[in-house]
Amino acid sequence: MSIPSEHKKIILFLAANPKNTTPVDLQKEAKEIAEGLQRSKKGDKFQLEQQWAVTPREMQRAILDYKPEIVHFSGHGAGESGLALEDEAGQIKLVNTKALAALFEAFKEYVECVILNACYSEVQAEAIARHIPYVIGMKQTVGDKAAREFAVGFYDTLAAGESIERAYKLGCVSISMADLPEELTPVLKKKSDFSELDAAGRSRDASVSDIVEESSPALENVRSIAAPPVSLLNLDNPEGSVSLDSPLYIDRPPIESDCYQTIVKPGALIRVKAPRQMGKTSLVQRILYHAKEEGYQTAYLNFQWADGSFLTHLDELLQWFCGEITNELNLEDRLGEYWKGVLGSKNKTTKYFQRYLLSDSDRPLVLGLDEVDRIFQHSEIATDFFGLLRAWHERGKNEEIWKKLRLVISHSQEVYIPLNINQSPFNVGLPIELPELNQRQVTDLVNRHQLNWSNQEICDLMEMVGGHPYLVRVALYQVARGRINLDSLLKVAPTEEGPYYDHLRRHLVNLETDVELAATIREVINSELPVEIHTGEAFKLRSMGLIKFQGNAVIPLCGLYRQYFSHRLASPPANISAQPSLPPESQLAAIMFSDVVNSTALSVANQKLTLELVNRDFNIIRGICAKHQGKVLKEMGDGLLICFPESAVKAVACALEIQRSFAEAATTLPPSHILQHRIGIHLGEIFFFNNDIRGTGVNLAARLEGKAEPGGICISETVYQVVKTHLDLNVIDLGMQQLKGIPEPVRLYKLIP
Repeated sequence: MSIPSEHKKIILFLAANPKNTTPVDLQKEAKEIAEGLQRSKKGDKFQLEQQWAVTPREMQRAILDYKPEIVHFSGHGAGESGLALEDEAGQIKLVNTKALAALFEAFKEYVECVILNACYSEVQAEAIARHIPYVIGMKQTVGDKAAREFAVGFYDTLAAGESIERAYKLGCVSISMADLPEELTPVLKKKSDFSELDAAGRSRDASVSDIVEESSPALENVRSIAAPPVSLLNLDNPEGSVSLDSPLYIDRPPIESDCYQTIVKPGALIRVKAPRQMGKTSLVQRILYHAKEEGYQTAYLNFQWADGSFLTHLDELLQWFCGEITNELNLEDRLGEYWKGVLGSKNKTTKYFQRYLLSDSDRPLVLGLDEVDRIFQHSEIATDFFGLLRAWHERGKNEEIWKKLRLVISHSQEVYIPLNINQSPFNVGLPIELPELNQRQVTDLVNRHQLNWSNQEICDLMEMVGGHPYLVRVALYQVARGRINLDSLLKVAPTEEGPYYDHLRRHLVNLETDVELAATIREVINSELPVEIHTGEAFKLRSMGLIKFQGNAVIPLCGLYRQYFSHRLASPPANISAQPSLPPESQLAAIMFSDVVNSTALSVANQKLTLELVNRDFNIIRGICAKHQGKVLKEMGDGLLICFPESAVKAVACALEIQRSFAEAATTLPPSHILQHRIGIHLGEIFFFNNDIRGTGVNLAARLEGKAEPGGICISETVYQVVKTHLDLNVIDLGMQQLKGIPEPVRLYKLIP
């Protein structure tokens, strides 16, 4: 091993490409770096040394032997889990962040710069930068070509006599010049950003020996274009936005880079539109985070936070708007000072921003305004509010104070309010419409969940849920947690037993409140070919995320919606008051039958009181049923027949609440004022005929009620199989039982409220 002359800076190139990772062309990267140094005017000031198939021990020894000023690691990263080096067999050997930080702390006397040219290495870069002046990492996945372009651009600039910071910037430019949308992936961390006290605190528990002792769990899916797998213990429940530190966020190039480049421009406006659960909030939060990293002030405001009363009075809305932003910025509330005089609310708001919020700091202010759809239904308020945002944006083109204001607006619905073209913020700025994930991105997400799926399995999932981010994440979460396998999930996905029950029911309820919209989606799902529908209905369904466009025609967004709604909306809702000449309408439904225990004897003893108590309890039952979207179809003396269209879960939840309510009330009532009820529930086909409801489902529910104990609930096996994964039940298996009028025995279950 040769010892370089003192006047040359040593670049130590460390490479690792373990056998159980995706091969990347590290040889080409090293060769192009070497060629760049040779051709540069000041390339003779540098000496490139290389160490291949590096193990943790070899990394430590190489730094000891060469005493490099620059350490360049090229290979695979695993985010929080560390960097992927090799073991003696050439397999993955993970080195954790704490150990790497301790290693470079030991060599901080001569190491000036560290480059971690590996996916998701920002976390290691930040830790190492507490000891080393300059460290470069990758904040997300980085393609092999982009990583190589950055390295060549970086060292070309360095060999031209430029600074490390300038070399970093031109390395990013090299990625752009190669027409690759990854120029924002490399991040530069500087020691000057951290205090010595903080650095000492973070490293006091680490030792250099950790680098050899670190365990190496199997990591089959680490590769140059994918993120690290997520520990199952840290796997986020797929609800709400994806947190900033989560590796489960999937970039959709060039959207993120376009937003990051736009938000740093004076007076910028970005408007993000997509259906619910497509990732709008996650993107807005990342734009704000990027702005904060640039040193900007940021404030996030979700209009779902606003009280309903604020949305009916412009003055109250604007005061709430100003107050929330003031609070987000941790500033003193000075609304009372600026909300005086005869000026209108919009003028007062403008004055508050111009003279206070924008003047309080030299830094730009970025506002993230999420879920602004909530204002759309209040057209007069919407016109004034959105007109105000547009006016501020226009002032930002010429007035220095307003150039500091940047807006990020997100919404789900089409903008159907009648806004003047010159007063709307929805026809200016950078428009972003979030697409579905493509197959490569879904594959990336599968890998991050540590699922070793074939291409066919990924295609099967996408045939069911498309590239809808939320639907994909729900499936992967359930499978990764071991709750269900892919084949079983695909079978139950479009049913109430599946994990999409709440999501699908929410859409169904919305459709059932709009007859025309329900008829339109029925037309779309019943056609194997794209369908041209009325523009208004098309945009409403697109805003709900149920369809996608193919030219001017539409198709269902995914197989899940086609299968679910083809059963639930196969025919118009049953009409109990249909004419006798019409054939009966059938419908799948959960039927609840309730009955008052011992009502005949009670009526004989005191008929008037019994009727009053029955009416009292019926009103309670009706109220609870309405809460669970049940419909009382019939009163039969002392019993009720209640229908829950296709929702056994809601039927059982309703029955449990009914019995618990009566049990609680009984603790404070005199014995003479207590009635007990029995409830039976079955899921089956029912028929609406003239003014009556018939079918085996009704008969079975009535028989089940007779099997229930006073104050209890009896359900069929059909119901139990649907609800067992959705509700926390105290249940007793009653076994197979023969019911009167039912040919075959039925397995029954007793629920204890």
